[in-house]
Amino acid sequence: MLTSLAAAALVAITACTGSTPGDPKPTPNTGSNTSSEDAGSPTSSPTSTKSSGSLADTDPCSLLTKSEAEQVLGTLDEEPKQEKLGTARTCQFSPKRVSLGVGIRTNVGLAGLQPNGGEIKDVKVGSHQAKQLLGATGSCGVYLGVDSSSRVDVVLNAGASTDPCPLALKIAELVEPKLP
Repeated sequence: MLTSLAAAALVAITACTGSTPGDPKPTPNTGSNTSSEDAGSPTSSPTSTKSSGSLADTDPCSLLTKSEAEQVLGTLDEEPKQEKLGTARTCQFSPKRVSLGVGIRTNVGLAGLQPNGGEIKDVKVGSHQAKQLLGATGSCGVYLGVDSSSRVDVVLNAGASTDPCPLALKIAELVEPKLP
């Protein structure tokens, strides 16, 4: 399981362009509820309407509930948890035999997606332009464009013997209505 998580993390990290010049600065709090009790709760149920806020204020674990992940992938081994992978804030899910990460990137849009030996194709998910990247190691990412400098990454690693893209696309379809 740790190997598949590492592989998914590698795909998520290498699927962006690299460093961005300048000094990183935190986004100012605009008065939205950022209580750690509510923000990281895997049992919170986000609405299915589009968010009016920015991705900078969005908890990646609010984009896909544990119940939604289990509907597509089966029982999770542990609760979803928020992590930082490269420049992405991600929510990591641990279903049996696969790994799934839902990540928010506010420093690079779809144009920054790099194939790194995989195959990229344009897709549309709901009202959002997206790209699907099938990696050589059994991973599939569906990258949802939010604007020219931000996107949400859905990366599923199911191993080289299974095509993970149909499941990754189903998960992206659950995430998409919650995006700005």
